[in-house]
Amino acid sequence: MRSLCVLTLCTLAATVRAFYIPSLSPQTFAPGTRVPLQVNRVFSEHVPLPYAYYDLPFVCTPHEIHRPWLNIGEVLRGDRIASSDYELTMGRNTTCQVLCTKTLSRAANEEAGRLIAQDYMAEWLVDKLPSATVYLRPLDKQRSKTYDPGFRIGDYDASLKRAYLNNHVTLHILYETHGTGRRIVGFEAYPRSIKNSSGKCPDLDSPTLEPLLVGTNEETLVTYSYSVRWIEDSTVHWAHRWDRYLRTTAQVHWYAIFNSFIIILLLSGVVAVILMRMLNRDLAIFARDVNEEELRDDIEETSGWKLLHGDVFRAPEYGGLLAPLLGTTVQVMYTAIATVVLGTLGILSPSYRGGLLTTGIVMFMLMGSASGYYSGHLYRT
Repeated sequence: MRSLCVLTLCTLAATVRAFYIPSLSPQTFAPGTRVPLQVNRVFSEHVPLPYAYYDLPFVCTPHEIHRPWLNIGEVLRGDRIASSDYELTMGRNTTCQVLCTKTLSRAANEEAGRLIAQDYMAEWLVDKLPSATVYLRPLDKQRSKTYDPGFRIGDYDASLKRAYLNNHVTLHILYETHGTGRRIVGFEAYPRSIKNSSGKCPDLDSPTLEPLLVGTNEETLVTYSYSVRWIEDSTVHWAHRWDRYLRTTAQVHWYAIFNSFIIILLLSGVVAVILMRMLNRDLAIFARDVNEEELRDDIEETSGWKLLHGDVFRAPEYGGLLAPLLGTTVQVMYTAIATVVLGTLGILSPSYRGGLLTTGIVMFMLMGSASGYYSGHLYRT
């Protein structure tokens, strides 16, 4: 019977196929087709208050805004995805294209300076990939790239207390060839501040270009422009395009870990030796032949944890609180375990935006039944 089960499992293993979650399958673009660019939110690591991109008074307003449906996880993390007027065509490079010319009011000018000083970053999306600021790993001999989601809306000079608005951005979109089509595997943004009020594209290679100063109490005419460059990258496949976003440059401090481990062992050994001496002394008192008066004197000298050893058999004063506390602990623990298991299986892919928060909320609701069961069982006993 056991051999039959093993043979059946081996047979079924040959029929296993990989799968993708619906709506997360690869999207292939033919050369010359339009690739939509969506804007999302503006966020800062120093201020826990994100903004929708089009809520900013100093950005270009599109002719028509289309907003996709968002799941609860996307809403909770502050996503506000919307369409844009940026024109991207697969495989077609754009040296410079004017997006719009906008006159910033005094209030908008000051708002731009405030957000730039607070280190706010913008997040755009192409094929569900967020725009990224590129960094090179310093300790890597191959100088491999790492991505930090978002790009700065401006640069701030702390010494002069001046803010410069990035009104031009160069987009590098990496792709791999798949059959007759192409798949996007990277989205890099290189912002730049250019003082330009002509309404036309400037000479990007000119050494006389000046940055655009904002944050002043005056009206400013701003020309927004962008460049697009398509780069074929055969080293990154679509299934691994998120690796650069998830890769960390943190180094493991093995010496500190080993040092902490040795200290824990030494302290544990000291505590164990003290406890063993105390127990051996107590056992020696009761084992030797003593009269009743000496035994009474030894018992009166009892101190420490031995005075409380019988309290474990007494009902606590607020025992009714233990049941809900245990139930809540079980609920949170089961939620964490289920979420980690789903992430390990690859179901919670980074491509599924907001999937982690959504899954956590749903699992927390479902694990309420386990919380009620354990709480009720403990309360009755």
